[in-house]
Amino acid sequence: MKLRLILSLLILSISFGSFAQDGSAEEGKPKKEKAEKPAKEEKEPKEEKVKKPRPPFYDNKLPYIYVGGGNLSLLGDDISSGTNLYNTTNWKWGINGGIEHRTFSAVGFSLNFLYGWLGETERSPVTSTVENKNLGNRNVQTEFMNIDFKVNVYLDNNLFINRASNWSPYLFGGVGYIFKATSKADLQDSEGRDYYYWAEGGRVMDRAFVQGEQGNAVALDIDNKYETELKESYDGSKLTNTGLAFPMGIGLRYKFGRKFHADISATYYWSLTDHLDAYKNGKQTDHFLYTSVGFAYHIAAKKQKPDSSQFDTFDFLALDEADDDGDGVKNIEDLCANTPSGAVDASGCPVDSDNDGIPDYRDEETSADSAMVDANGITIDPDFIVLPDTNAVAHAIIYEAYPTMELARVGNYYSFDKPKVEEKSKDMGDFTVVDQNGDGFISADEITWAIDAFFEGELDFSAAKLHDLIDFFFDQ
Repeated sequence: MKLRLILSLLILSISFGSFAQDGSAEEGKPKKEKAEKPAKEEKEPKEEKVKKPRPPFYDNKLPYIYVGGGNLSLLGDDISSGTNLYNTTNWKWGINGGIEHRTFSAVGFSLNFLYGWLGETERSPVTSTVENKNLGNRNVQTEFMNIDFKVNVYLDNNLFINRASNWSPYLFGGVGYIFKATSKADLQDSEGRDYYYWAEGGRVMDRAFVQGEQGNAVALDIDNKYETELKESYDGSKLTNTGLAFPMGIGLRYKFGRKFHADISATYYWSLTDHLDAYKNGKQTDHFLYTSVGFAYHIAAKKQKPDSSQFDTFDFLALDEADDDGDGVKNIEDLCANTPSGAVDASGCPVDSDNDGIPDYRDEETSADSAMVDANGITIDPDFIVLPDTNAVAHAIIYEAYPTMELARVGNYYSFDKPKVEEKSKDMGDFTVVDQNGDGFISADEITWAIDAFFEGELDFSAAKLHDLIDFFFDQ
């Protein structure tokens, strides 16, 4: 019987183990699931472009206008190299004006107008008798106007020079158009006598050179008054009064601020006309140089706002005028706190006319000096005084009996006097740095130092911590 029972239990356990194993195998097999279509990925919203802050001297969208003036030097094609550039008689005046806009950090555009005179005074020796009195000797001045468009490249673009620098070198180039060029010659002196140039001695006389008649000639002075308008050039060709020109040059700008700046510049004009000196010489054209000084005004330039500060919300005037107890005396002058209005003297302390220790606003009678009074200032008969009950005993008598009860009278909200040793603050924490003399007490002078150091950035306190320091100062 026992054997049958043991065999039955053994068979049952084996069957149960097989069933459990098959079940676990089926659970281990992954279930076939229908393949789901991948969901469409949602497009991420594009990030909005954040505009970069404009650097200094770049926060005005409108352009600026400028004016200037300087020297014009004609570089004629028929004159030896450098003659006109260093010949002061060929230096003439010019004025210019225009409008400019710095569109990008390194590039801007300008429209410029130039008005002035170009001149040439030539004295060439003549080797033979001259019938044509002006051959090789020309005194010409050309009045003209020019308008041009330029592209400016600024070097204070944070690559070569910091944009915030006051100095701004720049390069420029462009295209222009010369119009209304009118040439005049100086052919006569102030008395209307024609000039005749003699080869001998390079003199200017009032008549042509004739052998044997030199003694009758009179020397003349060239007056540089251009009285004769020229219709034809000296070579016989017709004068043109227009032509293209290509300006190029370099400048240096100084910024006085956001509204004004000054420039000095040198502009070389490569013109396509050969009649600026009233003489055509081959295929080469006339050029000229303009050196100038100018000033500019920025239209609608905004004033720079000062950076915000943690002290912007401070009402320093209210702090100076504060009167916490409302007694009519400012805190900075109040020596006694929590006193009523109309009952204090100029120092903010209660008035005690009879010197009985009870201020007048609580004193119900005028008592004799040093009399013993109760809390209402009423005189008490000495026979009824019970010493343990010190509320009704005159303060002076109590202090004589109990000297340790007398505390030194201290100052105002901002100027406490140094207390006794037993009154020193025991734990100042972070405020220890304010205790300059290390006496364990923060005095009025040390509070003044802390406030000054706070505003000068020498004390690493926040505004809230400074207020806590003042509260700590009051609670000492």
